[in-house]
Amino acid sequence: MRYLILGCGPAGISAAKAVRGKDKKGEIVVITEEQGPPYLRPLLTELIMGRADVAGIADPQAQNLADRGIEVRRGKRAGKIDSAGNRVLFTDGAEEAYDVLLVATGGKPEIPPLLEKEHPSIFPFDSLDDTLRIADRVPRSGTVAVYGPGFLAIVASSALRKRGNDVVWFQPDLPRSGYPISGELEANILDSVRNTGVRIRDGQDIVAIREAGGGIEIESTEKGERVRCLAVVVATERIPAIGFLSGSGVKTGTGVVVDDYFRTSVPNIYAAGDCAELFDGGTRISRINFGWRSAIKQGRIAGENMAGAGKRYVREESDYFWALFGPALLDRIR
Repeated sequence: MRYLILGCGPAGISAAKAVRGKDKKGEIVVITEEQGPPYLRPLLTELIMGRADVAGIADPQAQNLADRGIEVRRGKRAGKIDSAGNRVLFTDGAEEAYDVLLVATGGKPEIPPLLEKEHPSIFPFDSLDDTLRIADRVPRSGTVAVYGPGFLAIVASSALRKRGNDVVWFQPDLPRSGYPISGELEANILDSVRNTGVRIRDGQDIVAIREAGGGIEIESTEKGERVRCLAVVVATERIPAIGFLSGSGVKTGTGVVVDDYFRTSVPNIYAAGDCAELFDGGTRISRINFGWRSAIKQGRIAGENMAGAGKRYVREESDYFWALFGPALLDRIR
């Protein structure tokens, strides 16, 4: 049996280990777009603040994969799935066959066209490479703007402020996916961010960016307000990275639609983690995963099921919400 896993984040790694636990002889190959070893994405802000190096945020879950007979191939991006032929075609022209496939590709940031431009002062905040560029190229003093609606913008704003920058956070709207923060918790989090000295521009979008004396000038939607800064860190929400599934027969919505066993509409294809959209037959509601703890749990169950376990996933609110938006998040901000 050949198991192919797309994605080497928490869901992909835990799935690979779970498969090996059930199938001692099967071939397991994990393929990722990332060039470097797996890392703990929630700790990327530690690099921005200078509190850790790359080795310090390595994912311990990924240790000794080779010793378990799990092969990891890096720097390869899926371009198309041929579900009839049980193969994945990659953008570099290579292809990989599978008996069972797991899609655990996570998400990619949705960046507004105005901020997509190649500019030395505009920095996306998503991957390890992005974070290293921010840590290396954004000065540790002076004004930095952060753009984004939710969790990533919160932690990016706080990290930049702690490293010594004056920070203006443009919070345009609520996230489309994931879980918007609301009520008393939202008030507490925003107060905590403000207390660090971050200036929050709630409900404001960026409508223009201009060169200005060695930096850039941002014009917002609020009465033409203009902010001069050294850099813009783009911390927009991550949308499931599933474009390569077009034409595969796999049903998708915002993410890959799966049942309680992480099965997709194609029998030997599964999905888990931040790209998975779980449909609840009782409530008739679909939910996108959002959170490290939940991704590990989903990957583990998906991996067991890929190897024939038939294990049902039991949803818990804490998997989605408190792992990121509870006291732990407040501790990271303060």
